[in-house]
Amino acid sequence: MEKIRLLNQAQDFKKLGINPNNIQSWEDGRRDNSKPGTQEVWYFDAILDDETKVVCYFHPRTPTNLAVDGDNPDIGILITTPDNKTHGQMIIPYPAKDSYFGTDKCDVKIGPHTVQGDFKNYQIHIEPVNGNGLDLHFKALVDPFAQGGTGIIALGNEEQYHYTDLPVVKNEVTGSITIEGKKKEVTGLGYHDHQWMNISRFQAWHHWLWGHLYTENYTVYIYDFVANERFGFTNVPFFGVMDNKTGKVIFSTDGHVEKQTTLEPQKDTGKEFPKKSTYTFTNADGATVKFKTEWYQEIEVRNMYGNADEATKAKYDAGNMSPVYVRYGAKGTVTITDKNGQLITETGDMIYEYPYLGVPDKRANV
Repeated sequence: MEKIRLLNQAQDFKKLGINPNNIQSWEDGRRDNSKPGTQEVWYFDAILDDETKVVCYFHPRTPTNLAVDGDNPDIGILITTPDNKTHGQMIIPYPAKDSYFGTDKCDVKIGPHTVQGDFKNYQIHIEPVNGNGLDLHFKALVDPFAQGGTGIIALGNEEQYHYTDLPVVKNEVTGSITIEGKKKEVTGLGYHDHQWMNISRFQAWHHWLWGHLYTENYTVYIYDFVANERFGFTNVPFFGVMDNKTGKVIFSTDGHVEKQTTLEPQKDTGKEFPKKSTYTFTNADGATVKFKTEWYQEIEVRNMYGNADEATKAKYDAGNMSPVYVRYGAKGTVTITDKNGQLITETGDMIYEYPYLGVPDKRANV
């Protein structure tokens, strides 16, 4: 079994030049290089007041060809209208010579498309491609969240690999979107994260649950990683709760978590996924938060293994993988203890994803 751990020790902060108590704007600038195997993304999504859903992202190196050396940028934009029709394109490539990736803050240009921000405000411009584009302003309503102070997981006996997530979980969204050449003004709520890594998710993880929940008084973020057999099926949870009034992080897991799931077969993939998940996070100082989610709708099912050709299936089999992906509409519930010792429970709707990459194995605690 190879090592895996969250970088959260004093020597880690010193090596990385990070202040664990004060996230700085450069941490949302470019963090990785252009060597083969590296990947980075600035990701944004929004649920607008008319129930339109927007996703866009910026890649210095396209995820479809990470084996090459050097930058090969792309952007993506997907706009799903309330009638469940999706407009846009996932991978839109541009020449590296027409792109720029700043290191002092989020400052990205890919072709005519740009995003700039500083953890407080982001301005995103995607010039219409085949009639679909956007100009959106994200104003942060909560502080950025870095699990363990860095948001970085180290993998490998020499800690030669890293996998990350650094989110701003709740933002006020204003601006405009363009669908099939028609522009309209919009408002809503949105999410941003920045990830960089030098190991494939297929090489690192057995499965994960990623999502965020907005309730009346709290914003909740979860990214529950479970490694594959190579890394001992180790659970590395990212979990934080933010106060909507102050925007401050009021709880961050120190890694101690108990999890119970109720499994249900997924008819298209043959795998059993959690219908209900209950997490109890209890820190060394006694602070406890309980988080529950129960899905009521399968929004998207991707059976990467079942739909693969025989050659690709053989590669999956050789790596002990059978990747499938499900995105859910769910009810989320968070229970915390306030400063007076009273339990407060709040519930809301959420969307979460559950990529299940490995073959079923009891040791993975799906």
